Amino acid sequence: MAVVFLSASDESDGGHHRSRFWHGGWVGPEADWYNFYVPVWQERVLDANPKIPYLHMTEIRNLNWCREHGVSWLAAQDKMDEAAILLNQMGSLYPITMDTNAGAFLDAHGKKTVMKNKGDKKPSRFLVDHYSFNAYVFGVLSYISHVHADAEKVDFMVERKDGVWEKLKKFYEGIEGALDYVGMPGLKKYMGEFIPVGKDRAPVQMADMLCWHASRADLGLLKGRDVMRANMILNRKGKRISLPDKIHVELAQAFAEKMNESEDGIPEVRRDNEATNQGSARQAKSRAGRGKSRKEEKAES
Repeated sequence: MAVVFLSASDESDGGHHRSRFWHGGWVGPEADWYNFYVPVWQERVLDANPKIPYLHMTEIRNLNWCREHGVSWLAAQDKMDEAAILLNQMGSLYPITMDTNAGAFLDAHGKKTVMKNKGDKKPSRFLVDHYSFNAYVFGVLSYISHVHADAEKVDFMVERKDGVWEKLKKFYEGIEGALDYVGMPGLKKYMGEFIPVGKDRAPVQMADMLCWHASRADLGLLKGRDVMRANMILNRKGKRISLPDKIHVELAQAFAEKMNESEDGIPEVRRDNEATNQGSARQAKSRAGRGKSRKEEKAES
């Protein structure tokens, strides 16, 4: 019987719109997730006194959040330690982390580059969040095809963050066409469901732990017990992939060519038809907006 795999992933950044950006997660047999890892995470991390509703690094390191949930700073440290120990012991989970230069991405694609999916009322920016998720999905599918070629499929679980997951779903729905475009149609058979969930689900909490420690380790910001936890989480068999800056330029060129061919492209990008689509192009340009912070860009996307 073919095995169903589950990927749970999350994202992290360096704090500003031109920093490095990370998207990473864990991939493993679905049965192992739900029969072993999720129950033990619930028992030894979430339900261990004092109980917490979920473990996310931003909240567990926030004194106000800890006080609200009756968690001392020392107890919070103990919970993070236990979570790192469990992740180190979850042998059938394989970590995959992508990182890229968000500044190079912006330079290549520019603030005027927009995209529009079928069903959208207005065009939206193509953000590094979207690009990194696509790269991560491709990495997971490649891993499955090389290491677990007899797998039935791999489902992709992400946290249901407002203004983010809807666009990721749109991108996921378009990945089959992208795989055809890059000459790798064989990976399509492994594509399973796209599953947005709340932060109370253990798999996305585990992905948050991975991304937080990977990003802070790369930025040189870890100290004390954080270093120990990072060593347990990151120093195990897995993939850490830094995407080169030049790939953004190549992608921007391929994206523009594809948009020129597409009937659903934004006229502003379709330079060959600019003369006959000036009105629509101006409309798309105005919708794309001017320079925004990363938080504003996500809200609009």
